[in-house]
Amino acid sequence: MKKKKVTKDNSDEKAKHKDKIKKAKSDAKAKLSQIEKIATAYQNAHVLQKPRAQRKKPPKNIKIKAINLADDTSTSPLDSTATSHNWNTMPDNDAWGSTHDDIENSATTVDLAFLEANTESYEGLRTSFEERIDHYEAPYVSYGEYPNPLIKNSIPLQTIDLSLQQSYMSQRNLALNSNTRLLCVAGYQALFAALNQDASALTESETHKNCAGILLLSMITGLPVKSLLITGYIGHPGIFNLEGKRYYIKHSLGITTRSNSQTLTKKDYENHSDTIKIPLPLWLIDNLLACELPEKKDITTYLATLRSSLGLPYLSINRIETALHVVLSRYTPNCHEHIADIICRTPAPHAPAMYYSSHISEMIIAHYKSALSVFSSLSSFDLTYITPWHKYTVGSGFALKLETVHTIINEMKIWADQSINDDEHFNRTSIFVWFVFCLLTGVRPNNGLGKVYNIDLDMGWLEINDKPVKKVKSDRLIPLCPTLIHHLIDYRDYLIDYQIKHQTKHDISATIDDIRLGNDEALLKLLSESTFILKDIKRGDAYHMTKEIIDANPYWTRHFVRTQLERHGVQLSLINTVIGHEKARQEVLGRFSSTSKADIKRVASIFEQIAEQLGLTDIKIDNYPLLNHVGINSTEVGHANR
Repeated sequence: MKKKKVTKDNSDEKAKHKDKIKKAKSDAKAKLSQIEKIATAYQNAHVLQKPRAQRKKPPKNIKIKAINLADDTSTSPLDSTATSHNWNTMPDNDAWGSTHDDIENSATTVDLAFLEANTESYEGLRTSFEERIDHYEAPYVSYGEYPNPLIKNSIPLQTIDLSLQQSYMSQRNLALNSNTRLLCVAGYQALFAALNQDASALTESETHKNCAGILLLSMITGLPVKSLLITGYIGHPGIFNLEGKRYYIKHSLGITTRSNSQTLTKKDYENHSDTIKIPLPLWLIDNLLACELPEKKDITTYLATLRSSLGLPYLSINRIETALHVVLSRYTPNCHEHIADIICRTPAPHAPAMYYSSHISEMIIAHYKSALSVFSSLSSFDLTYITPWHKYTVGSGFALKLETVHTIINEMKIWADQSINDDEHFNRTSIFVWFVFCLLTGVRPNNGLGKVYNIDLDMGWLEINDKPVKKVKSDRLIPLCPTLIHHLIDYRDYLIDYQIKHQTKHDISATIDDIRLGNDEALLKLLSESTFILKDIKRGDAYHMTKEIIDANPYWTRHFVRTQLERHGVQLSLINTVIGHEKARQEVLGRFSSTSKADIKRVASIFEQIAEQLGLTDIKIDNYPLLNHVGINSTEVGHANR
């Protein structure tokens, strides 16, 4: 009894000791928090602050839509014009007409637009928005007002019209260091410091303060100034969330809703949201909600003052609106243009990679906070309002998890193993290799993939043009990993074996001879219904034959590959060139690039890692009479028997 009592006393003492430690940590945390608040207050002591402003009620029946990037497709039929948020895109009698002070957009309005994408259709499959934007060709330049009436009916010819304005547009896309349409990082920092000081202090001019607040909000969110000056836009519930202690703007990628599937559940997918939330400083929004919005003439007057005081003659509305994207893509550590497109709401056709990727919300917020840290290095802008919130993944709505794809591959292997005759085994084996080909290259799974003369099995290269419109030059190089090379060689041998066993099928024999000789034939084939002719594999064939295993459009393979390449840390430019998401004039092997084929070739090692993770390195293609199935390696069988 005495021993038990001692033991109990010891446990009580330990519990009390733990409580003391816990309380001490809590007190220390509270003191640190108090110290941070004191430090922040001390930093801002020289800036006079108003009491929290009273919000004005927004007018009723305002027609403002929530931001959905899928709605802004920037596509035009041949007889229409594309408009943008330039100052001079409103009617002539509007107050937003062109002014002499607006040095950025005083010329003819131009915009990049796309002709409608050409996609293939398949029975039982619906063309998703993601597939459509993945098939756009290079954009053309569209004028707000056509300089020549003939251009209206010959838009494709504009791609070779080397006008000065189009040259400006091209340089803006390239974002070269010598581009005067961009500010240097020191210029952005000086501008941010001036806007922050004017927007937060009790200045003599209330109008200047309001102008500074509008421009500062545009600078840290990328929202167009023109939109922010619309009465009721700031604070509109479709764009702004102003409830509770956190303010943020939100926009939607507009991802296609997944159809119900018996073979896939919600947990099989990587992402479950398409909403991006960007936190906002409470004081700035409260001030703008309570003030009288300035007019355009007030903004241009204030800009002229800033140009003079900061010594930035190139300062303009456009440079302020694009500042966040430029700093994210060029000056923020470990960030790149893809993240900038997501945060800054780049329209879908200009950034299709947003719909083929996967990101954690905390990572996006971390990049955004890092960009604002670059902006505020010369000012006392308080970033404590940017704090982590609940984690969620955002991006592709059709990217499957690695474990799910591994299970699908195994089920397809068993499915091919259960073939009841030689012809069925041929078709199932062909479909299996077709999926392997898509999973280890990331090609668009369209008809007639993998022409023999485009596959170099010795050097390990695939040259492919996988868009339906072959008249447009869009070929790219994809490196082949050892596992895929092994599967393709085995499949070619499989075809030859089938040819030897069915010598009476002369048409099939002739097609296989063309494949052996490297002629204009797709390597992957299916038997026709009569079994006397070989035909190219269509995506619809792959879908219908494997519907019991995975009831989803085979385009999921492309979503999977891109997300996996990102997860393995492949450089963004290399992912874009392998997947085919390069922007016009920014190709890895283009004239402005310093990347070599050797850099692209190194992506093959990443594909090999993906093959190992999917278990494809252990799978071997065998002829039907030999083992009657697509089996596993003999070494694996021997290991299992031991």
